Amino acid sequence: MNTIIEAQRISVTLAQFPVLTDVSLSLPEGMSTIIIGKAGSGKSTLLKTLAGLVVPDQGKVLYRGIDIGKASLTEERHFRSESAFVFQDAALWANQSIYNNLMIPLSIHFPSLSKNEIDSRIREIVQRVGYNESLAYRPADLSMGEQKLISLARALIYEPSVLFLDEPTSSLDMESSQHITNILLEEKKKGTTIVAVSHDNRLISRLADYVCVVFNGGIADFNTLENIAPRLGKDIQRLLRSKGQEQASLDETSRDIYS
Repeated sequence: MNTIIEAQRISVTLAQFPVLTDVSLSLPEGMSTIIIGKAGSGKSTLLKTLAGLVVPDQGKVLYRGIDIGKASLTEERHFRSESAFVFQDAALWANQSIYNNLMIPLSIHFPSLSKNEIDSRIREIVQRVGYNESLAYRPADLSMGEQKLISLARALIYEPSVLFLDEPTSSLDMESSQHITNILLEEKKKGTTIVAVSHDNRLISRLADYVCVVFNGGIADFNTLENIAPRLGKDIQRLLRSKGQEQASLDETSRDIYS
């Protein structure tokens, strides 16, 4: 199994506070890895560092063997065109229409596309994610669920090889959560490498091939979902048996590290 992203002994300090310390991790290509851990453990910082949004103070992150921190401009552009990040708060451009939020990434990564080709891709992606409102709206006109859909659409519109997501189903009702999970399952079937931070046990049970547990700025556990499930508690095991249809949260006994 090929490694697509590798962290080699990375450490990150933010505001003079050590967030990640000597972390090494290899992510297999075409697989889905879900990062979990309690609040403040460093999981979102790890995700952003793997995505090249945070530069480690020590160590390096490799994408297909290329050090992102020392990449040439051509190599960095290639990495950006093959990866996409979905932020927890959607992070849409507030002063731009929904159409422009979707158009700008295409114009950056594929400048040769014609106006008709851009229009076609935008129509296809909004239909795929199930957004039915006006493209002339701005993010403030949308609900949080709709903003998350557009944020996901913006990431998927240029068909990335690697998709990073920070809590993609947080603050959503069950129906919206399941809808986004289904979209991610479609991406998984296409062979997209997915790396996500999540506390959503339904998403974990349906999407994860691997689970990475972050604890106190380090990796406490990394294993396949099947092997790690007994340590996640009875609720996640029940979800696996029921294919994610039950309400669940992590058991009290495993919550210190696994929540």
